[in-house]
Formats: sequence, C-alpha cells, structure tokens
Amino acid sequence: MRISRTLILTATVAAAALTLSSVPAHAVTISPATVADAYSVMLNTKQAQLVGIGKQNFVDFSVAQSAKGTPNARWLCDLTGTTEVEGIGAKTLLTSEVFDLSNKDVSSLFQEIHWYANEKLAKKAYGDLVKKIKKCDGDHSPTNDPDATEAYTINTTLTNGTKKAKDGDAYLWTKSDTTLSDPTTSYAGHEYTTVRLIGNYIQLLDLKSEGVNAKRLTQKQIAAADLLTDSLGDAWRAKFM
Repeated sequence: MRISRTLILTATVAAAALTLSSVPAHAVTISPATVADAYSVMLNTKQAQLVGIGKQNFVDFSVAQSAKGTPNARWLCDLTGTTEVEGIGAKTLLTSEVFDLSNKDVSSLFQEIHWYANEKLAKKAYGDLVKKIKKCDGDHSPTNDPDATEAYTINTTLTNGTKKAKDGDAYLWTKSDTTLSDPTTSYAGHEYTTVRLIGNYIQLLDLKSEGVNAKRLTQKQIAAADLLTDSLGDAWRAKFM
C-alpha cells in the first residue's frame, strides 16, 4: 500500500495536544476536541492483541487532510507489482495503526476512517468500492521486471466477498496471500481487509502479516478482525452519529 499525504498531523499515545493549522477547502473541519473524541474510540493496543499483535508494539494515530483529492486513495489489493485496485478516499482521513515489535506472526493492524463531507459522497465512494473489490479475485503471477538484476517469482491469490455481523451490520472483505521468491529469499505478505459504510464515513480495517517466511493469517485471527470491524464501527457510530 502506498500513502501520499499532503498535510498530516500525527499524534502518538503520549501526545497531549493537536493543532490544526490550515483546513483545505471542502474538507471537514476537525477541532482538537473532535480529534480527542476520535482517538478515544479508535483502535488501541488492547484491541490489536485480539488478532495476534504482541504486547511489544507501537501505536500511531494520525489525522490527514488534502486540499485536492485524498490523502490516501483506499487500497484494496494488488493485481500485479504495479497495478493496484483502489477506491475513492475522502479529503479527511483518520488512522490508528498498531505495529508489532515482538516478532510475532502478525506485523500490523490498522483502522482508517474516511470522513466524507456528507452521506451522499460516502455512499458514492462505497458503491465504487463494491464494484472494484470484485477485481480482487483469482491467482496472479506478474512477470519479472526486465531491468531486474536477479530473477524472482511473485504469486498472489486474491479472494473477496461480503459478510454480516451478528447485529446485522454488513461489510465487504478482501484477502490477499503473496509470496515473492528469489535465489536467496522467500518473502511472504498476507493481508485481510474489511470495508464498512457508516453514515458519511467509511471504515477500513487491515490486518497484515509480512516478512521472510511470514505465516498465513489463521481463521481465528480473521474472525477476531471481523469482530473488531463491528465493534469499532459501532463505537464510531455511537460517538459521531
């Protein structure tokens, strides 16, 4: 996933204050009090441990706004090394990401809230994701870069679908399993992403395991991510709707 942020305000767990300088035109105006409210209901370390994140971890909480386009067009999957499937991101983006520092099987879990100016824009963006996520399917083996100095092999298997939580809340999901092998290294990247529409917000939750010989995500970890998709989304809805 590639992130391009034109204006970013970052707060870690220890941060006590956040100042918004210039707010881009047509973006949502977010006060420091609103940021504090968002931080209180977004992904934290205790919740991240439910999917396998170790107790040694690092948390990054950020607010990003863009005057044109979006700080981060919502990534869904990679079809090849250079072809990505992305959705329409909002001008305002809030992210809470927990990185595992303990060499466990999971490397990170992050939650994104794309904050659209109104519900109509959010529904349009979600409808676009519903169509595009269907491209995240099948086996993909892009050819080697002709300029590469060493031969390597990339194999990616993609799946997608829809689910409903016990309380009836619906969401999309996509799963990616990638291996990259060269004469000396066997790198693997396994990712599970959920997408949920909540009024004029779109929430994404992304669970990732990557590294040399990284293990695939288990059904237990995916089930925990599904539960967080529902509980975190419900917490956001209760706070802001």
